[in-house]
Amino acid sequence: MSAQFVVAPGKAILAGEYAVLHGAPAVAVAVDRYVKVAPHDSGPDAPAPTPFVAAALRHAGHAPAPLHVDSSSLYEGDMKLGLCSSAAVTAAVVVWAKLDKIRDKRVIFDLADEAHAEAQGARGSGIDVAVSVYGGTIRFARKNGAVDVRSVDLPDNVRLTFIWAGQQASTPAMIRSVKALAESAPSRHEAAIGRLMSQAHAFATAVDANDPAALIRAADAYGVAMAALGEAAGVEIVTRPHSLFAALARRHGGAAKPSGAGGGDLGVAFTVGSEATAALRDDARAAGLTVLSLGAPAPGLRLENA
Repeated sequence: MSAQFVVAPGKAILAGEYAVLHGAPAVAVAVDRYVKVAPHDSGPDAPAPTPFVAAALRHAGHAPAPLHVDSSSLYEGDMKLGLCSSAAVTAAVVVWAKLDKIRDKRVIFDLADEAHAEAQGARGSGIDVAVSVYGGTIRFARKNGAVDVRSVDLPDNVRLTFIWAGQQASTPAMIRSVKALAESAPSRHEAAIGRLMSQAHAFATAVDANDPAALIRAADAYGVAMAALGEAAGVEIVTRPHSLFAALARRHGGAAKPSGAGGGDLGVAFTVGSEATAALRDDARAAGLTVLSLGAPAPGLRLENA
């Protein structure tokens, strides 16, 4: 066991933010930035377990153990990129604890999903954990407690470009603002979420149909709907860098939107073909945006030898 460690990828949501919490499908992709988990010698310098490590060990039926957790690749310098390191850590620890005992991804997901929900004190959609477990590109939905996860492929020749929006965002804070809208103005909340749910289904359908043009239309409409939700909730979901990125993407026949809850962190663009993609990246850099070197889709959980 000591000769092996577990790696789990971070994630980027392509479409379905907020709507996935209401049963709509979301599409997300694993990126080539990995959390690494390995055993650590016990002793006074052994790291104290984080809530996510402790919960993962407990749900995996493993006694408390000192572990070395390296999530540095999910940062860009001092900036946490919003790739959901907590979900990747939780999934990786479950696999480490069950080393050579389980290979069923659904079993791993169920354990990690429960542990992650316990550690963060609330259940999210679960898509972050699912991406770390399954890797690649997935279509995810949770409705009435039932989870549907399937591997999918993006339409032919669709390329992804990621930017850092210039500031870290708090997903719980963004979600609290949207929940406050639901309490204070339920009809406005329902209309805004309904608009997102419609475009989430359109995006997932475009993926299933291998239709690049429909995917770009749905992605563009999703970004506009996220901005409308933010306006209704009194919070800036689509920031100025996100809006600039979207305008540049449209110039090259593509679309761009926040990846995740917004307010900062990641932006993702969709373009067709290498020429349009290269031109967008050049324009984004010239406009002062930080284009990230994220490869996607990337493999999911795996064991590696030290």
